[in-house]
Amino acid sequence: MAEDVRPRLQAVLFELRRIPDVLAVAIARRDGLLISHALPKSMDPKRIAAMAASIVGTSEMASAEMGQGSFLQSIVDCAKSKMLATGAGEEAILITMVRTDANMGLVLISVDKAIQTIAAILEEVAAEPQEAET
Repeated sequence: MAEDVRPRLQAVLFELRRIPDVLAVAIARRDGLLISHALPKSMDPKRIAAMAASIVGTSEMASAEMGQGSFLQSIVDCAKSKMLATGAGEEAILITMVRTDANMGLVLISVDKAIQTIAAILEEVAAEPQEAET
């Protein structure tokens, strides 16, 4: 990954974390590899990324099987929080953990803005010519 990409992605995560209802955020590849995160030390970022990718993969298959259009987002509703796993372009997913009583309207608007920015950043990087290794 290009060196200037990580700070740009971290900036997106930082903006989401500024929302009072957002507890933690991460970006993962769709295969479950962690790209970037702002998770508490009590959470294993690699495991969170892998589990969220699994949830998204299963949700995408269910969406296709039901014939209800393309997958948008999965929400895991827990006793202490909610985890949103949202597609962020072809390559990534955004994982957002929010309070159970979160203002979901504000959260969803912010998540939508974030996934558009993440997708644009990653598409830009993918479009850049790769330097040949010598």
